[in-house]
Amino acid sequence: MLDKKSLYVQLNLPLKHIDFKIKFMNRHLITLCLPFLLFTCNQNSSTEEESLSKTEAPPSFVRTVNNNVLVSEELPAIEIKVEDSFKYIGDFYFEIIANSDEYEEDQIGKAVAAGNRYVFADYDSDQKIKRLFIVQLEGFLPQFDLQYNYNFANADFIGKNKYRHNTWFYNSKKNAEENPQNEGAKTREFLEEKGFVLEDEFMMSRFVGLASEDRKNEIILFYLEMLKETTGFTLQELEDSVSKEEFNTIRQALIERSKRSFTILKDQTLNYQ
Repeated sequence: MLDKKSLYVQLNLPLKHIDFKIKFMNRHLITLCLPFLLFTCNQNSSTEEESLSKTEAPPSFVRTVNNNVLVSEELPAIEIKVEDSFKYIGDFYFEIIANSDEYEEDQIGKAVAAGNRYVFADYDSDQKIKRLFIVQLEGFLPQFDLQYNYNFANADFIGKNKYRHNTWFYNSKKNAEENPQNEGAKTREFLEEKGFVLEDEFMMSRFVGLASEDRKNEIILFYLEMLKETTGFTLQELEDSVSKEEFNTIRQALIERSKRSFTILKDQTLNYQ
């Protein structure tokens, strides 16, 4: 039987924008139900070739998607090629609201960061989603003296810069029902309003990097698969019936697929402390 705690990887990151709930906790582990996909419903197009200059991102930012290549001219300057089996769905603007005790009292309830997410999906003829790939470009608003204080000492390079990596196995639908205003709920709403069909349970591989040397901007790459579609197991079955060895095999295969799902074609070295 697989220990519940083995379904999650401990996240040793500052909780600067994670609206989370604790499912299982002891002295050594906090399990996070991460609302990781931040969508809004102001999307007007679902073509594969898409200009993103009309989004709510600052007008000086020029970002485009053509032939599954996302090009960002700044914050960061990068070109990312997404695997051809994905189709570009669209982009959306979002804000991060301060809602945890790591923020100053006068910041609680305010938007402290904002950005855009660029969403790609692999789905069948019935619009049943098999996989998602998302690029998130986010930054703290200039009026707040905040930084992304990630430790990259043990992180691996992707392209010219280091990215931290984590995985999650979780119930997306349950999270959305319990927290209808959070980013996970908006994710499901965004896709379902476009006619897409999602499983309740997901598994995710996430890569986190910085997008500026002053640590005020970040880039996050999300790779997600529908849990049952991919593994044949539900979360409960993983907990009750799968050995740690088999689970580790499932998790490692997820990581390897996530690494093959994108390529950084061009980027710039960031010299951050």
